[in-house]
Amino acid sequence: MRKWIVIGVVALVLAVVVVLALMRAANKREQAKEFAERREVAVAVEVAEPRIGPIEETKVFLGTVVSTVEATVFSKIPGKVVSLPAEVGKRVSPGTTVAVIDYDQPGMKFRYYNAYSPISGEITEVIVDVGDMVTPSTPLATVVKPESVKIETSVPAETLALLSRNHPVKIHAKGCEGGYVEGEIVNLPRSLSPDSHLAIIEIEPTAGLSNLRAGMFTEVEVPVARSEEALLVPPQAIHREVDGLTAYVAEGDTVRRRLVETGLSRADAVEIVSGLEADDEVIVYANGDLDDGIKIAKKVPYQPHE
Repeated sequence: MRKWIVIGVVALVLAVVVVLALMRAANKREQAKEFAERREVAVAVEVAEPRIGPIEETKVFLGTVVSTVEATVFSKIPGKVVSLPAEVGKRVSPGTTVAVIDYDQPGMKFRYYNAYSPISGEITEVIVDVGDMVTPSTPLATVVKPESVKIETSVPAETLALLSRNHPVKIHAKGCEGGYVEGEIVNLPRSLSPDSHLAIIEIEPTAGLSNLRAGMFTEVEVPVARSEEALLVPPQAIHREVDGLTAYVAEGDTVRRRLVETGLSRADAVEIVSGLEADDEVIVYANGDLDDGIKIAKKVPYQPHE
């Protein structure tokens, strides 16, 4: 009896194996049929030839415009503040009265001293109030020259390592003609902030007068790498797939899949390091799924799609 049970179990296992093998073979036939059908489905494509040209990769950091010319107004005598002609935002010239001080000394009644601005500029801070007692070491107000500016921005260590003095940048801010002002790095720190692990770099405009004013916020576009004769394709031609980055090329009326290695990139172009040649026709847009070996129904030059 036990012998027949063993025989039955073995037969059942063999039957299951045979069924699974038949199912697997059927699946393979179905997949092969589906793939063959896909190869016969022709897709319309748009193609572009890679071009040789320069490409620059940039990083954008937030910056603050600060004045390079500023002065603090002091009183030369001790006393009480009796008048404050100064107001934040007021334009002043050298010799403009910023505060009036009552000379606080016995026997010197009604003797006033005018504290003047030493430079032309704009009052950005009034530090005292009427009635305050001040001394020659008490700051009264701050005056800055808003058109004499620099930009401060913070960058991480990996970016700092790529920069040097006189490194060109673009400064983007509202009101700038053309949307940006050209500038260059004028100061690089030797160390990072222990709190933020960032380095504050200083930038000055190089294009002469600009609409940049102290207190404005900017975006600073910093080039970090450049290639002069790169093989460039539109970013839409590159696909991220399971085995890596790929591009599809039109070879006659057939699609060919290529593994590619990319380098620098910008909004309208990607550098191809390997995997494509300059005379390849890269497929940038298709009206269906792309796969190696499928047919092309119609091929037209690529036009960027909205």
